[in-house]
Amino acid sequence: MIHLLATPLPTCPQTSPLLLSDRLIALAQDAERAGFRGTAAHLVDLACAVFDEAADQPRASVI
Repeated sequence: MIHLLATPLPTCPQTSPLLLSDRLIALAQDAERAGFRGTAAHLVDLACAVFDEAADQPRASVI
């Protein structure tokens, strides 16, 4: 068990804010159709927060 905890976790490429927010909105639409309006509203809030956080981060310069 200790050996499993000592192995490094694989790195994950950074996902774009647009992709994250698209998936959250798609989930919100599914939740709305299923009658979970509160959950749908929360997912939309999260989708908006993704863009708010992305706007605050510095952008990498392309050379």
